[in-house]
Amino acid sequence: GKTNGQNGHSHSHSFNPNGYMLKLPKKKKITLGDGQVKWIRVETDYLPVAPRIAWFRLEHPDWSIITKEVKAANKAVVMKAVIKDATGRVIATAHKKETEAGFPDYIEKAETGAIGRALAMCGYGTLQAPEFDESERLADAPLERKR
Repeated sequence: GKTNGQNGHSHSHSFNPNGYMLKLPKKKKITLGDGQVKWIRVETDYLPVAPRIAWFRLEHPDWSIITKEVKAANKAVVMKAVIKDATGRVIATAHKKETEAGFPDYIEKAETGAIGRALAMCGYGTLQAPEFDESERLADAPLERKR
């Protein structure tokens, strides 16, 4: 069963993000004892945006995700995602820019990225979110998966 506390958060643990986690290659900078800087390849956990949305919808079926194109020029777009609670109060706002050079479906990619960032701000996939890792640029759906 699903029980709701006073704050409206469900206490059901029916969503397990670990089942959706991907491993992504990432470069990590390490400084050796002699001051030399070396980059090593490591793997990092990444929770894709689709399961983040599913998790969010399960916990907050009455909240909304609104996306809007804020800027489009030179085959590039900036999308904005806003998450609002049931009363219409803004919980998180995020932006994502993509270019056609980066992805042919750059508008959809930017929208997905903005949603992913906004959800990460709300705690969905935050600990695995490359969006908040400043060490190197990772787009929100960072790699085309090999088919």
